[in-house]
Amino acid sequence: MTEQQKSIIKTLREQNFSYNAIAKAMGVTVATVKSYCQRSGLAGNRKEAFRAQSDTPLPLPTFCRCCGQQITQKEKVKRRIFCSNECRVNWWNSHLEQVKRRNPHVGKCLCCGNEFIWFGSKTKKFCSHACYIRHRYEGVTYDPQTI
Repeated sequence: MTEQQKSIIKTLREQNFSYNAIAKAMGVTVATVKSYCQRSGLAGNRKEAFRAQSDTPLPLPTFCRCCGQQITQKEKVKRRIFCSNECRVNWWNSHLEQVKRRNPHVGKCLCCGNEFIWFGSKTKKFCSHACYIRHRYEGVTYDPQTI
């Protein structure tokens, strides 16, 4: 956990936000928030303190999933989870296992004969660009009888 995340958790906890609300805002697990709060002396039941403070809850701030920078949300616009397109691309490229992909297809490469998976509707003949180049310019074609 970074120092920036720790300071954000401390600030939100002092404003009487719950573990669940902080975890949701920061994109971390509730267990992470709870264990940090317990180690830092920020634990305890905040419901009474929150009720005594005011009747209207404070708006929960949101933070970028990639860099942790606070995001200002606009009314009547879809909720943002990244501060910029650069952060969005960086986060998704480093978390490929969380991408929901549709229509997986299995094929056999014309050059090397390896099976490969691709997503989408367009049919693919090669497992990589290198195989495509070898097939096109060197004439390499997979022959199952040679193995």
